[in-house]
Amino acid sequence: MTATAAVLTSSETRVTRARAALGSPALALALAALFWSGNFVAGRALRGAIDPVTLNFLRWLVALAIIAPFVWNSTLAALPALRREWRLILALGATGIAAFHILIYLALQSTTVTSALLILSLVPIATLLGSAVLGRERPSGRQIGGALISIAGACVLITRGDPVALLSGGFSAGDLWMLAAVAIWAAYSLILRRRPADLPPSVALAASVAAALLMMLPPLLLGPTGALDALGSVSVLLSIGYIALFASAIAFLLWFRGVSELGPVRAGQFVNLMPVFGAGLAFLLLGEAPTWAQAAGAALVLSGIAFVERRPRK
Repeated sequence: MTATAAVLTSSETRVTRARAALGSPALALALAALFWSGNFVAGRALRGAIDPVTLNFLRWLVALAIIAPFVWNSTLAALPALRREWRLILALGATGIAAFHILIYLALQSTTVTSALLILSLVPIATLLGSAVLGRERPSGRQIGGALISIAGACVLITRGDPVALLSGGFSAGDLWMLAAVAIWAAYSLILRRRPADLPPSVALAASVAAALLMMLPPLLLGPTGALDALGSVSVLLSIGYIALFASAIAFLLWFRGVSELGPVRAGQFVNLMPVFGAGLAFLLLGEAPTWAQAAGAALVLSGIAFVERRPRK
């Protein structure tokens, strides 16, 4: 083989590897986590500019317009399942689309991106506890131990590492809103397990978004006047555009692709990248420097999750 041929072969190998990496499900899941982390940064940046209900309504209105062409045929084919499962669709829309994201934007009014994402990391623990309360799953000793470790981490986050100061200053409203969001998402996850096989995930998502938009319309119309005045700002429009396009439509499509190839268990691990991505983006874009309490809380929360999900050696 000549030197020129060797260089060409090496170059072709690198191109092939690059294409494989760009098309990998792992990259799709990592990008979804990155885009979702950006949603928290945008929500924090928009605090005071637009109220949470209006922001969430506009986000999903634009996202549905983007998603609809891709799922239209599948939706028509799944109409019998949609009619049969209309209660499920309403429950998914009320929890995972409407309430969850409104609570997040409420939380970001008064808490940092890093704290919000670290509290969000409690979702696997909250889902485990919810499943145990409903009698669907009996937690093992390992799972109970991991849950206690993660809860201790959440306490460090909420108290900012200073329980004494908490007694005089009270809880952060933003952290409490995030805890409520975690509970809502755990409920959404448990409801989502009831999705029948003849109702594709993308169709269930589009239908639940449509249901959530209808639910959010009355509070939007009855809310404060001038709620849409913020749309005159270019920065607000760009932020909503990012949330709708990248953090909603593209992220969910990437997530569905990754889950379909790697499975829900392996895919779920990529959610743990969000505190890392979020902390980095918040530092770069908002100047939020992580504190020692956030680092200690993150270590406990993620250690608890790893303890729960670690498989014993055979």
